Amino acid sequence: MGRLKPMLTAGTRLPSERELSKRLRVSRPSLREALRTLELMGVVDTRHGSGTHVADSGTEILKKPLEFLLHLDRPSIADLHETRTLLEIHLAGRAAERRTDADLEALDAALRDMKKNLPRPSDVTDPDLRFHTAIAAASHNRLLERLMNCLREAISAMMEAAWPGQADMKASYDLHVRVATAIRKKDVDAARQAMTRHMDGMTRELREVGLLT
Repeated sequence: MGRLKPMLTAGTRLPSERELSKRLRVSRPSLREALRTLELMGVVDTRHGSGTHVADSGTEILKKPLEFLLHLDRPSIADLHETRTLLEIHLAGRAAERRTDADLEALDAALRDMKKNLPRPSDVTDPDLRFHTAIAAASHNRLLERLMNCLREAISAMMEAAWPGQADMKASYDLHVRVATAIRKKDVDAARQAMTRHMDGMTRELREVGLLT
């Protein structure tokens, strides 16, 4: 009896449902349920007409179920912001320790787009998210990076809601520059301090628009 290879690379097409159920010695209904669960977890991707494949990237793994739990539990803005703050400060320090030249290029690209869009706060959200995503990637901790990715939509919504509470977009941009500069210099303490100031600013903005007490 043939067996599946122990490792499947991203994008690998799985055997047919019939062949897979035969190899694993499970019923086809049980196999379908298992594949549906894996798809919800972001592990596999079912493409119409081309079968089921291992996901191209691990970034979506656990993202969908966590987003579903967020919809069910409806955590408060305070809980989300506290969680983000804890992650971001730690990630900034790790990024300062471990960043590569490629990581710095990603940070710089996000900063350039942020600066260009400062007159239009709603257009700053995307490069702002990219900036924080780049910091998570620069930490080179795959689990923490995935956790940040799982919170991406919630963070985006908080950013959008908080912009009206930001009195000085340039000041906000300057804080991002301070974080990036500390990471570039590999100054762990300065990176954490700059990110703490940034998160404190976000707290004030959320209070200004009435989302935090």
